Amino acid sequence: MLVLRSSDVVEALSPELAVQAAREAFTGLSLGRISQPRRTVMTVRGNWWGVMQSASDEAFVVKAVNVIPDNASRGRPVVNAAVILTDPATGEPLALIDGQALTAIRTAAASVLSTEVAYGRSVGTLGMIGAGYEARFHLRLAMSYLRVNRVLITARRSHVALARELGAEAVDLERLLRDSDVIFAATTSREPVVLGRHLRDDFHVASVGAHTPDSRELDDDAVARARTYIVDSLEGVSQESGDYIGPASRGLLSGRRVIEIGDVLARGLRVERPSIFKSVGTSAQDNVAAYYAYREALRRGLGLQLEFP
Repeated sequence: MLVLRSSDVVEALSPELAVQAAREAFTGLSLGRISQPRRTVMTVRGNWWGVMQSASDEAFVVKAVNVIPDNASRGRPVVNAAVILTDPATGEPLALIDGQALTAIRTAAASVLSTEVAYGRSVGTLGMIGAGYEARFHLRLAMSYLRVNRVLITARRSHVALARELGAEAVDLERLLRDSDVIFAATTSREPVVLGRHLRDDFHVASVGAHTPDSRELDDDAVARARTYIVDSLEGVSQESGDYIGPASRGLLSGRRVIEIGDVLARGLRVERPSIFKSVGTSAQDNVAAYYAYREALRRGLGLQLEFP
């Protein structure tokens, strides 16, 4: 069995390969080529824990993942995960993969892919709300895969150092919202950080935080201004995300185009802006990203080979 550490996953999944994996995952899910039951979610000591599984022709994948917000103050990762990749035909365990890096990369790839679908690969000003582990991968993929002229970053902490490191601009939230063409939100905030009253007339927002029914990254005004509301999984967001559940319960999504990104890709649909992409994560993304990472690691000699007794 191959063990892929964080550094192995980062080296194996280039931005191009990561976005390609995301495209294949969402398309495969839409066309029924990847099956995934609803994930099991638990609250343990006030923290979110989940178990996700999926099957494709190439792989059967199980991921155990958690989100521990207090880890930020402990200097520990907020998101932790482990991924097991097995052969769907023989059941043989093929790889144990660091799930923190895999989750960050596949999540960022989804946001970048949504931008390509809704806005194109040329972005004037990209705004990043958040400066943690996930935000760093969003910026890494975006700045490589997209053609970005200017990057703005805001967060409760650490954004000044991150902006200096990446050659971006550290700004306050209102300025970021007013000046950005595309906005990525990757926060652990329970209150909205994307405020519709400050957004431009034409925008695309990708939101990957607020993955519980009682948390929000998008306020109602931002949702009401969007002409297209794209989701990674309608089943997922309708059960888990306050950014969907709240506005839907108040009728704010009535008359707006709500569509899964897999359908956009599979059917070649045009996205009308302003647009929002809401993601809570799917096991299909883990499935394809894990298989791509495993295949690329074998090709390049990455990781550690272990054998069970």
